[in-house]
Amino acid sequence: MANNLAKAVEVAFEEVIEGFDAECVMSREVQTRFPDQTTMQRAGDVEWISQDYSASVVTGLDVSASAQTDVIDRKVPITYRTPSNVLFSLDAKEMRDPTHLQRMGVAAKKALAGDIETSLMTEVNQRGGIVVAKTGDYSWDMAAEAEAQLIVRGVTAGMDRKHFLNAFDAQKVSKDLGNRAYIGDINKGAYERSKLPPIANFSTFRTDQLSNSVVTGTVTSTLVNGASQALTVAAYSGSALQDNRSMTLNCDGANVANVKLGDVFTLPSVFSVHSVTKQSTGQLQTFKVLANAAGALTITPAIVTTGPYQNVTASPADNAALTFLNTATKPINPFWSEDACLISFGQLAFPSGQGAQVMTARTKQGVPITVSYGFNHLTGKMTARFTTLYGVAVLQPEKCGFVVANQI
Repeated sequence: MANNLAKAVEVAFEEVIEGFDAECVMSREVQTRFPDQTTMQRAGDVEWISQDYSASVVTGLDVSASAQTDVIDRKVPITYRTPSNVLFSLDAKEMRDPTHLQRMGVAAKKALAGDIETSLMTEVNQRGGIVVAKTGDYSWDMAAEAEAQLIVRGVTAGMDRKHFLNAFDAQKVSKDLGNRAYIGDINKGAYERSKLPPIANFSTFRTDQLSNSVVTGTVTSTLVNGASQALTVAAYSGSALQDNRSMTLNCDGANVANVKLGDVFTLPSVFSVHSVTKQSTGQLQTFKVLANAAGALTITPAIVTTGPYQNVTASPADNAALTFLNTATKPINPFWSEDACLISFGQLAFPSGQGAQVMTARTKQGVPITVSYGFNHLTGKMTARFTTLYGVAVLQPEKCGFVVANQI
């Protein structure tokens, strides 16, 4: 084994590449890209991705005096995370058994794929603009409401819609299907293998990843501090690109300091609207807290009350009370349309012939994996490093969110 190290590492590397995509349940179901790496390095590993345009309709034969739709190139930043690595060593004694290296390849595959999955779920947990929070166990009705929330916003059946259930809530659905009096193929599969059919027109998947909605602190009597708070959509803020997904909402109240990252709330008379017609959906818009700076809450989605990118019926009134929805720490079940999220992959420039040996490859999904390894004859140890580089972003908060059950 010690004399055939290169071949053994190659076998372990092939194990990682061949089986990697199968470990990526959620990240296979989003958009991916691999931008030019020289450009990314010069930009500090940040890329700004354009969002969809939207337009306003004017009526009449003579439209010479009509208001034109402003062409606003809205962009969303996506930043590479610090590289994710699996690092391990084997000494000359351990390398006598070639299965050590092969099994570590399997472990590296699971760890790196799990890291990507966790990052994607966390991003949707923090940035998703639609939250369905209900009492009781997860049920078909909750998924149906999530789909309805997308439809009334204009996310039509022409767009692929995905829903991912954590193991506990998937078990509830499987049990419900398995208990049906009529045992067809779907019911039988649910009973025997916990196999999930499409739910409410979502392509439905079970995932082993967990991300919890947080428990709200003591935030009763938290009020909006100042009327007419809303975001003016723009491509730039001064000379810098503007991220239109979030804004600052000034609030006050005795317990405002207890509002924290991940809290979900609604505001009275602030309803979501259809993305094209701008008609009220009759559903209160949900907002997520990204940060709290002494009552200045950074929230997503931003409140936009006019123009082609309007997403709510009105801005909240002064002293409007925030109603918090997340009341118990429970795992979320994310959902999104096909264009809501993005993973951007990168490749580190590990040089070969500089001591360590280097191999690089990309999986069918496009995930770049690098393995570098070297042997120190003085310590009698081989050290190996498996590495990947990526960033995750929610491009359209109004097209994704999550269902969370068992709220008090």
